[in-house]
Amino acid sequence: MVNLKYKKIIILIPVILLIIFSIFAFFKFNQTKIHPFPKITPDSDNSINIVFTTDKEYSPYLKVALKSLILNKNKDSIYNIYILCIDLNKKTQQELKQFEQDKVKINTVALKKGMLSDKIKTKVNIHYVSKADLFKIFIPEMFQNFDKILYLDSDILVLGDLSSLYNTDIQDKYIAAVKRYDFSPKLKKEIFNCGVMLYNNKKWQEDNISQKIVNTINENKKNTTITQYPFNKVIKKKGVKLISPLYNNIVLPEADFSLSLYKKNYSPFCDTIKDYNDLKNKTIIVHFAGIQKPWYNPDMEFASLWWQYAHLINPDWKVEKRNIFKHALNSFAIVVKFMENKNFSDYIKNFYKTFKTS
Repeated sequence: MVNLKYKKIIILIPVILLIIFSIFAFFKFNQTKIHPFPKITPDSDNSINIVFTTDKEYSPYLKVALKSLILNKNKDSIYNIYILCIDLNKKTQQELKQFEQDKVKINTVALKKGMLSDKIKTKVNIHYVSKADLFKIFIPEMFQNFDKILYLDSDILVLGDLSSLYNTDIQDKYIAAVKRYDFSPKLKKEIFNCGVMLYNNKKWQEDNISQKIVNTINENKKNTTITQYPFNKVIKKKGVKLISPLYNNIVLPEADFSLSLYKKNYSPFCDTIKDYNDLKNKTIIVHFAGIQKPWYNPDMEFASLWWQYAHLINPDWKVEKRNIFKHALNSFAIVVKFMENKNFSDYIKNFYKTFKTS
């Protein structure tokens, strides 16, 4: 006869297995189910509405962007800032809200990367851009009750008031943005940069642009620029209101700067630019796009200015050391992106050069 003690254990085994299976199924379901994006309602009709996306990695650099934005705004301008916090803990969200002051409201919106699981099917092949970047695709959906909203990347400095940018007449375009500086023949099709964009929310939604961009990402197996390529492929030149590059001055070494080429690319916006220093002095938004960042490289253009704002937040902030493995992946992504029809030795040489100098 089976011992009563063992009988109880035998009876409990299926119960325990059922509980374990139920817990597993619950978490599996919550990972794969569709997570709707929140719908955000405007607080004021006369404010400049700005949105950032950030995560744990980029939240320290967003603080620098916020510090520069607030210190350089006009005293009468009202900023309503929305920060889409991707898998960000409450402590960090609260730290971001502490930048709030008179005429600057900070709204944190908690989001999770899992919200993209039913939308983005392709693994995005990039390492030096935050995955939070993907959420900019859906900003007009979340802010559908706004006529327009200004999106800004976290790796920027804002050196002037944003009223004139926000009040740009978008007309019947999907966005207002800055044309990308054409220093590589391969970039000719990428006519605008996605780091600073003024969305025409209603027009965007009328033509279902978010879904078209998602389709482009899912169809492109070699996407190495996250939103840069699909935004440009879907929206194209006719859907963009081009604005002055002073609103999105992508950091370019002076050695790579050509005044004639710059004016050719940005005519008629830069007729008053006399030289490289004049461009630097008139810049409203500095954008540290690409693999080089001032927190890694204090000698790059505009880096000393970035560190001035960083030390206002934390006087003890030091230059960060790159993760070697991650830096190698970054360098590889850059080489693959910009090289075509080269042999193996050319790839090795360019990889070494990129790894050493970036």
